[in-house]
Amino acid sequence: MSARSGQSRWQENPFYVLGLPPDASRSDIERTAQKLLAELAIGRDGARTYATPLGPIERTEERVRTAVAELRDPRKRLSYEIWAETPASEAPPDDESAMPWAECMRLLGFRSLRSG
Repeated sequence: MSARSGQSRWQENPFYVLGLPPDASRSDIERTAQKLLAELAIGRDGARTYATPLGPIERTEERVRTAVAELRDPRKRLSYEIWAETPASEAPPDDESAMPWAECMRLLGFRSLRSG
């Protein structure tokens, strides 16, 4: 996995793309991906976006396929599991300085979550 910002690690996290928790089984991942691909193919509105801690993102067939491929690698999956611990329903406040983890992210070398 290439170096990514904290923002893209949430936005592109395979667990969010698939709408699954970090402890999802391999069969759940495969089954959900097939379902989403079918729904995207017929244009189902509910399949077109997915929730992240930073708000909804457009779901595409390419993102679904990439998500499954990434989760097949155990080392990559572990990294994604860590980032997916933040529930998608807990969007950060608009004022980044009010985020409880903003200082921690800065100390770890991450740039602003809003700057990409």
